Amino acid sequence: MKITAIHSKKNGSTYLITGMLLEEIKKLRPDAQTDEFVVADFQPCIGCFTCFAKGEEHCPHYESVHPVAASIEEADVVVLGSPTYCLGISGAMKCFLDHLGYRWFAHRPHPSMAAKIGVAISTTGSMGARGVTKALKAHFFGWGAAKYYRLGFAVMGTNWEEIKESKKQKIIRSAASTAHKLVKRSGKAKRGLYLRFILSIMKSVQKKNDWFPLDKAWWREQGWIK
Repeated sequence: MKITAIHSKKNGSTYLITGMLLEEIKKLRPDAQTDEFVVADFQPCIGCFTCFAKGEEHCPHYESVHPVAASIEEADVVVLGSPTYCLGISGAMKCFLDHLGYRWFAHRPHPSMAAKIGVAISTTGSMGARGVTKALKAHFFGWGAAKYYRLGFAVMGTNWEEIKESKKQKIIRSAASTAHKLVKRSGKAKRGLYLRFILSIMKSVQKKNDWFPLDKAWWREQGWIK
């Protein structure tokens, strides 16, 4: 079992809870391997469309993005952790995710996503974590992941020490429960009916694609269209 964990920053409650989840998985699967990345210093996508038109290897930020994308391809579980900033995803996480727009099902979804599980984690002082995990979930859906879980917590504190003990215990139980589900379903997850329906529509779209030839060639290469 392999996990790729992508952090907005290397501190804070969201980072700590992601670590808890990884530890719980390790208890159940001591052989589990984990790649961890912190995207706090990633440069923002400049919207040049190079990844769509010429290929992701031509992206001006390819050297920083590619190792993370390659790890995602190899992982069974992908974890995205972002604190809630102004009711939204952190700028650091958004900077990273924008670079993978070419991986969405409208363009060049990677076949490995068909059995992959995503986990979206966020914390907030009071409001917004639910919206952030929903937004992160949208990226798992866009990539074509088979299944995803959301862990959002209003911790009412700026750090772990300030969180009430009852809330800490709830978070710990949630991390343990999610770890059990991940270990149980790792390698066995299947896409739901709605996503399969969307992908079937995209087959028709790609057959007519004359705007991004690289995308159409990718769908043909995977054997999804003739």
